[in-house]
Amino acid sequence: MKRSFISILIIILFTTTINAQKKYTQEEVDKFIINPTKRERINEYLDMLKSDNNLMGWPYYYSKLSVLHLGENTLDSCYYYSNKAIESYETSTIKRKEDEEQLARAYYNGGRALRVHYKNYNKSLDYLMNALRVIKKYPKFSKYLKGYILKDISSNHLEMGDNNLALKYLLKTSRDTNYLKNPYNYGPLYNSIGSMYFDFKKIDSAKYFYKKALLDTIIGIKVTSHNYLGNLFYTIKNKDSAFYHYKKSKSIVDVHSEKVSSYSRFTSHVNYSYILLDEGKYDASILLLNKALDSLNAVGKLNKLDRDLKVRNMDYLIKAYEKSGKFEEALAVSKEKSDFLEIFHKEELDEKLRDLNVAYEVKEKDESIEQLETVTEEQQVIIKQRNVITIALGVLLLSILIIGLLFLRQRKLKNKYETANLEQRLLRSQLNPHFVFNALNTVNSLASKNSKNTTPYIAKLSSLIRLILKNSREEFVSLEDELKSIEDYLELQSNFSQKFNYKINIEHTIDQEETYIPPMFIQPFIENSIEHGLRGITDGLVEVNMTINDKSKLIVCKIIDNGIGISKASKFVNTNENKYESFSGKIIQERLKIYSQSLNKKAKYITKELAGGKGTEVNVLLPYVIES
Repeated sequence: MKRSFISILIIILFTTTINAQKKYTQEEVDKFIINPTKRERINEYLDMLKSDNNLMGWPYYYSKLSVLHLGENTLDSCYYYSNKAIESYETSTIKRKEDEEQLARAYYNGGRALRVHYKNYNKSLDYLMNALRVIKKYPKFSKYLKGYILKDISSNHLEMGDNNLALKYLLKTSRDTNYLKNPYNYGPLYNSIGSMYFDFKKIDSAKYFYKKALLDTIIGIKVTSHNYLGNLFYTIKNKDSAFYHYKKSKSIVDVHSEKVSSYSRFTSHVNYSYILLDEGKYDASILLLNKALDSLNAVGKLNKLDRDLKVRNMDYLIKAYEKSGKFEEALAVSKEKSDFLEIFHKEELDEKLRDLNVAYEVKEKDESIEQLETVTEEQQVIIKQRNVITIALGVLLLSILIIGLLFLRQRKLKNKYETANLEQRLLRSQLNPHFVFNALNTVNSLASKNSKNTTPYIAKLSSLIRLILKNSREEFVSLEDELKSIEDYLELQSNFSQKFNYKINIEHTIDQEETYIPPMFIQPFIENSIEHGLRGITDGLVEVNMTINDKSKLIVCKIIDNGIGISKASKFVNTNENKYESFSGKIIQERLKIYSQSLNKKAKYITKELAGGKGTEVNVLLPYVIES
């Protein structure tokens, strides 16, 4: 009986010893290496830390958790655990080198999550700059992280519109040899630098970096580089070199289609279709463009790059149909393009409205994760937590109220914008019929005389109408596009409708590609000069001068004719034309009023008769924006 009792006691003691949690030393914890792709290793490390409250290593644990979630693309959790790593170091009483080193990874992961997931570029920059600060102190991390940190800093500056700083950090990234050892980094980096130089119109530098990107061994990156080089040579009117790179891109895609991204593949097809179009192979070009367009339509939600590619695809397709004499198909694609752009811009506006709720959503997600983490805390902190929760609820309720007010205000602004947008479109649509009516009268006149100019006039007119329809879809168009439509109109009228000369003078300081103005303001005044001012004049001249008034921040467009002047012209205008002139002038005044109110600029027009009744001068003052 005594021996049996002793045996039972030994078994109980042995079982208790086995079940007791093992305690680890700090040396064992510091030697433990976590593979961030294996969650069980992270959990094993957590058990070690929990075995003794005095053990240190929490920054390492949270940092590896942030890496795990970055790899899984759960960026809200990545951001949360990055902050936990930073917080655990800052609140620790003993600041160890081993723990401080982990801040580099934590700051980088947090900065990446802020940029990609939350789109908070300013805060992301703060995190990334802190990551740079830490790796300068601990060079061991510089080897692995520096290039990636610099690249993300550049991306933030690019998103914030500071292209000069973006390029500066891209060039710093290009000097990081460890970053460039990865072929998936090498080509895309040089392509990005080339594209930035191309945007700055530094063609030689852009060409140099595009060609460096061609040295990449990745097939898809080579295709992208050839496409970029083709576009560069096309821009500088070197057609042979442009076509060479377009063909190289297409030949690679044909052999290695599965290794090329869908965007690069579609771009290659669209570029090659332009070669076919230039060679007069219209049917082959149409077939390839329709195939690419079908693929783009199947993509779903498009980004800005996809949008630009799709618009270029449709522009080429319209041109191919026109060259083939298939005007109905060209008109159908033109309508499809207009509808697509309208829907795309609306979705962009909706997305901007959704961004208003980002701050609230971030706060809500962070609190949800934190609640999950704090469920297992000791009972003695519950009373303190109640006080914190009470304050937090008050702040949250206040935040909800502020967010709600902001949301209502934004909806009001959206409605106001849509109303103004609708008014602009309605007003522009009322201007177009008068021009079309005059053009059709000219067509009728030429046709009735069996004039050989009938067909060239119709072709020129269709091109002009297509450009006007394109411009009229936009609230602002580039000055280059607007001047193109004006010049086409003047050429059309001076060659076919009424013989006169014209000049267009643009102040040399104005960047026509980057300066944007409201469309369809200038053409009606030029139309009046031709129809009424130059009536009966054999040596007529219409002069269009464009300058920028730096004080009022307005573009000043002067339309001057050497006609019969306002007083004499009014005697020849019949009652119906008088009604139109009054109506047209009223429409233009209403449009100018809308732009003046929405942009806080004094947009207007002033008409005056030149000395001695020898012509008319109209000054149109228009708002403008610079897009860089």
